[in-house]
Amino acid sequence: MNARRFWILAIITCLFIGLLVFQTSRYAALKSNAISLQRMEMDLIKTGKELDANIAKLASLERIEKAALKNGMQIAAPEQRIIVTDIQAGNKQEASTNGKF
Repeated sequence: MNARRFWILAIITCLFIGLLVFQTSRYAALKSNAISLQRMEMDLIKTGKELDANIAKLASLERIEKAALKNGMQIAAPEQRIIVTDIQAGNKQEASTNGKF
């Protein structure tokens, strides 16, 4: 009877140690993935800030004009300009003032 208890206890102990090793290795892998994701997040945040700075820099009208002139573009004369209006918005506005919607 004592031998049977010993083997049952030994098997349970081995299973416990095996599961402990498995959980430890799983924890280490998850920790490594979390650190990797944090690094990727920091890189993406840095890239986003750089893109925001580039957008702000390029949004300047004077800078756009300088770049266009540098690349050989010319400013359009008033007769070369085309004005585009939204016809549908005008129709909706007229319909709402006529009582129809």
